[in-house]
Amino acid sequence: MILALLFAASFVNVKVTLTFMTPLAGEDGAYMDKIIQKFNAQHPDIEVVHLVLVNDLEYKMKLSTGVATKQAPQVLFTRKYVLPAFKDLLKTFTVEELKQYGIDVADIYPGLIEGLIEGGKVFGIPLDYWIFYMAYNRGNFVKAGLDPDRPPTNREEFSAALEALKKVTPQGVTPYYENPSWSWLWVHYMLQFGGDLLTSDFKEPAFMEAGAKALRFMMELQEKGYLLKASVDPGPVFLGGQSTFLITGIWTAAAFKEALGENFGAAPAPQLGTHNAVFGGSHVLALTKVMVEDPQVLKAAMTWVKYLWDHAIEWYAAGQTPARISIAQSQELKEKLPHIYTVAQQLPYVKTFQMFPILSEVLDAVAVHLEDVLVTRKLTPEKAMQTAADEVRDILEDYWSGQKK
Repeated sequence: MILALLFAASFVNVKVTLTFMTPLAGEDGAYMDKIIQKFNAQHPDIEVVHLVLVNDLEYKMKLSTGVATKQAPQVLFTRKYVLPAFKDLLKTFTVEELKQYGIDVADIYPGLIEGLIEGGKVFGIPLDYWIFYMAYNRGNFVKAGLDPDRPPTNREEFSAALEALKKVTPQGVTPYYENPSWSWLWVHYMLQFGGDLLTSDFKEPAFMEAGAKALRFMMELQEKGYLLKASVDPGPVFLGGQSTFLITGIWTAAAFKEALGENFGAAPAPQLGTHNAVFGGSHVLALTKVMVEDPQVLKAAMTWVKYLWDHAIEWYAAGQTPARISIAQSQELKEKLPHIYTVAQQLPYVKTFQMFPILSEVLDAVAVHLEDVLVTRKLTPEKAMQTAADEVRDILEDYWSGQKK
């Protein structure tokens, strides 16, 4: 009897090892590793092991093949737009069940939880919002006679600032120094001109008119000497202080702040198009259904998820904005991460990638034509968008034909 009790006790206290698969490399991965180390130290009965697969295709393959052999990661941290491809493999929860774990779905921005609930069940929990923002050099503002505490908020102010900054920008560099053919930058401006990649039923491209307007706007910036006409890596020039503006992802903020110190400025992305929109996305937490059938493993997995939910500010220091409304508007965020708090005020206007399994292929079809407009000038914006739309229609036709089989 005593031996039986000892055996039972030892079984209950067995450490649960969780594989946590993420796409996080570089500084992002280092921040997450620190959070994992703290969790493991505080939970001797659970060990979280960080598995990093940056490429979306490799990530999907690892999950699908792992499920088949029951060797998949238990907990996933992935880009939201990737989830539709394997949502049938995920553990689902009712809103009430998540509340019992201490996770309140009502505290998540509505636009972010959208697409993650099906049939009344939640299959993904957003932890953050990665969004575009405007990074700028405060020192260059002062040199140009501009107020560093009043960054531009609209097209008129942005143009005026760029004109003033030309006088203090070195030859060969533009005040707004960015790779013009970066597809995500085009997406940001296309959204600001009222477009989207696809129609709401995912049957047709929807970017042609707004996409052409976005390209026309970027060409105008180039012709005025505000934006470069070549594909470049903007990071070194911005960090070196030669250029002043970058409209880019918030994940750059931590590195920029460390490099530029007091000269680093962060502000919401100005409204340069006709619509108040900012491009963004999210990292979402999810559980692999077949890997958490054991109640003890499920409990451990949700303990880790809840820890991330409760300690999200530690993750936002890596350069993310909150998925939770209560944190985005909190005094704690304002005091601990003032630049993240400032940028987070544009969260109600964020537009994310549509939840469509092959959206990355759609964007790739557009991306190959951006350089033809913004670098080589081989195509007009309208011709480039029409050509891209024709290619996207072929991709969609192949996809939907396959769904009927």
